Amino acid sequence: MGKMPIKYMLVKEDIEGRISNGEYRSGQRIPSERTLCTQFNMSRMTVRQAINELVKEGKLYREKGRGTFVSSPHFLQRNVKSFTDTLRERGFTPCTQILEFSTVFNLKEISKLMDVPYETKFYKLKRLRLGNDLPMALETVYIEKEKCPDLDQYDVKESLYEVLEKQYHYKVENISCDMDACIANTFMMNTFHMQKKGALLKVTGITYIEGNEKLFFEESYYRPDLYKYHVDIYRRV
Repeated sequence: MGKMPIKYMLVKEDIEGRISNGEYRSGQRIPSERTLCTQFNMSRMTVRQAINELVKEGKLYREKGRGTFVSSPHFLQRNVKSFTDTLRERGFTPCTQILEFSTVFNLKEISKLMDVPYETKFYKLKRLRLGNDLPMALETVYIEKEKCPDLDQYDVKESLYEVLEKQYHYKVENISCDMDACIANTFMMNTFHMQKKGALLKVTGITYIEGNEKLFFEESYYRPDLYKYHVDIYRRV
């Protein structure tokens, strides 16, 4: 005979099920502890234990004086893959909005980072990346026109990596990036549908192809409640 489930697990699994089937949606407040106590005929301590576990797992979050809410799903980036491919692997439906696709030059900082002359011309590609129609990332890529002639003739709404590989035979080998936090400005608040000012995850990096050759520079912003990076650090011996 199987073991009887621990009482609080019944509450926990019920809430998880309602999140999974869409009854409890991202940002929605779940019933109060008192209501859940009545619903399951359990003590407040038992119900609170279930909620605490879900908060620890990141599935719920509390707001003082307001209640407990369903967290937004996190998108996890852990290796060199296109944003589109990783979204699909995580069960999201990817979508991209092109905000800008232009030619720019005389970019002192970008040229220096890319080890090219100051007057080098770049394609500037700014894209808003969405998963299940939810804005998740704002990306701006700078790539030398000389390395990718006529790039603006191709569809870059989905995977830029795919275009670079199929049309230009570039294979991405690695990315060197820096991460820090920044405060969202008005444009970013509107872009990410933020109700109030808050922090964003800023990631800047250079993408390399075979031969350790620099291909493009990228500056991206992510909502930290929707996105997280995984990094493995190894000790040198």
